[in-house]
Amino acid sequence: MFEQGQKIIYPMHGVGIIERIEEGYYIIHIPYGDVRIRIPLANAERIGLRSLLQQEEIEALLREMATRGTVGGENWNQRYKENIQRLKSGKLEQAAEVVKLLLERNEKKKLSVVENRLLAMAWQIVLSEIISVYEINGKEAEELLAKWMKIG
Repeated sequence: MFEQGQKIIYPMHGVGIIERIEEGYYIIHIPYGDVRIRIPLANAERIGLRSLLQQEEIEALLREMATRGTVGGENWNQRYKENIQRLKSGKLEQAAEVVKLLLERNEKKKLSVVENRLLAMAWQIVLSEIISVYEINGKEAEELLAKWMKIG
């Protein structure tokens, strides 16, 4: 159970804030895009709402991600479905994997417009958690992410 004012992760959107709890619903504000969402309390776990990770967990996870090899399918449609499933999980590790896969793919072959959008979405999801947990701005979060995942 989450509390009013608590920051959470909402799959496919990143960090949100529980604005209030009313009539069996969480009313969640997603700052990125200024979106409000109503989620039934009973569905929160199934949907993938979760608490933010701790700083140590984020750093360890992203540093470990940098050492992993990636395997991305050659079939564009299958790759897209797999990446969407990763983002729908709501897990930082899965969103970071999408970032890594698509950045590596872009080095080999230019991404399609759709995959570029997917990369932007995954990037924003990962950054939103770093920004909220570390209480830093977007530029600083991008620098941390690049350092930990050895990007750029």
